[in-house]
Amino acid sequence: MTPSLLQKIQLLTLNQLELSEMMTQELVKNPFLEEVPEEGDQEGSRDGTQEQETAEKKDDNFDDFDYEYFFGEYLAPSYKVREYEAAEDRPTFEIFLASTSSLIDHLNWQLNLLEIPEAMHKIAEYIVGNINEDGYLRISIEEIAASLGVEEEEIEEALEIVQSLDPLGVGARDLQECLLLQLRGLGMQDGLAERLLEEHLALIEKRKYKEIARLAGCELSEIGEALETLRRLSPEPGQHYNNKKPVYIRPDVYIYKVDDEYQIMMNDDGLPQLRLNRAYRRLLLEGSNVSKDTKSYIKERFRSALELIRSIDQRQQTIYRVCRVIVERQGAFLQKGRLHLKPMLIKDIATELEVHPSTISRVVANKYAHTPQGVIPLRKFFTVGVESSDGENVSTVYVKERIRKIIDVEDVEKPLSDQRISKVLSSEGIHITRRTVAKYRNQMKVPGSRERKTTLLQ
Repeated sequence: MTPSLLQKIQLLTLNQLELSEMMTQELVKNPFLEEVPEEGDQEGSRDGTQEQETAEKKDDNFDDFDYEYFFGEYLAPSYKVREYEAAEDRPTFEIFLASTSSLIDHLNWQLNLLEIPEAMHKIAEYIVGNINEDGYLRISIEEIAASLGVEEEEIEEALEIVQSLDPLGVGARDLQECLLLQLRGLGMQDGLAERLLEEHLALIEKRKYKEIARLAGCELSEIGEALETLRRLSPEPGQHYNNKKPVYIRPDVYIYKVDDEYQIMMNDDGLPQLRLNRAYRRLLLEGSNVSKDTKSYIKERFRSALELIRSIDQRQQTIYRVCRVIVERQGAFLQKGRLHLKPMLIKDIATELEVHPSTISRVVANKYAHTPQGVIPLRKFFTVGVESSDGENVSTVYVKERIRKIIDVEDVEKPLSDQRISKVLSSEGIHITRRTVAKYRNQMKVPGSRERKTTLLQ
């Protein structure tokens, strides 16, 4: 089931337009897939149900894999990706133009949501700044230590943090480390694929598969399966986040208010609704009358079609579950606006949904929600917080806005220093250091007091 796992991860990273394009390509490539007619096909559904009952009696044709056990409802001929809380009144809007997040932006966003010491955060940011577009770190541990004046052990610790971020394999120093990081991130360590990477990468590059099988003490077929797993990994994990051209986007999710409750609806406009092709299901039932090669092809395409349908459905469910938690936690923002955004970390949502934090990162990357506050990137809902004097957490969005407003009303002839702004915030119950004020000010691209005064004099 490894290809299925990798497919699920790939699907999570796609936005709505990318998913639509991929599904259309699969419809062309896999004859077992067909698109559900918009008006429905009641006669076809009845025929398909009879075929399904017959298939259950003739499952000895494919007794090496229990499709019913693994796929259940997905075998229904009328099955299509389910809708979530569909409503009669769907919001309407045009396709939006936006620029995608770069790899560096994506990594820094994840870093800013981690609760790590400030010194470690600084090292990790420096490492991220030296990662190229393909996702590789092109500077040595020794060079980083010399530049920052810290011990190499601290650099190694910070690099481990960076390598734990999405996408899998980022921060590697060579191809071998990149692929190993991906295998371990997928929970596939200690397997044959990892062993081949560690011991026989040079032979893999030369395609000396028989020699690999002899040295590894494995059958050639086992080597083939392990290599197929490796082929599905990404040798350039950063490229997905480095499309410099503006892209057209459609919101992946609708969030709107009905009476006193917020409703969530997945955007399936433009997405083909998939099901199994009836004609090829008949061929599957008559498997005993076809050649061995044809039977093998049918089994592989049938398995691929079912896994795709299931993976798409699980993608939609995962995004929906994440958005449900977002709505529960960010109701004030949806109603009142950005200053009411509450602190929310990736790890908290991951813990609540019992998934890995990298899953949440993939769900929110380059995806948008249509909300009462406009079309918003899902990742904007996540922000760290600052504890106020009354014991409540205040989001950094609110703190940054307060800094901006304090600067907006300052005496232009005597601009406030970061230390002074820190004291003003402390009087309001928001206790942050001068250094943190400077950090937030720089993130907002607001010049320091000296630059503001110089600009005024000019």
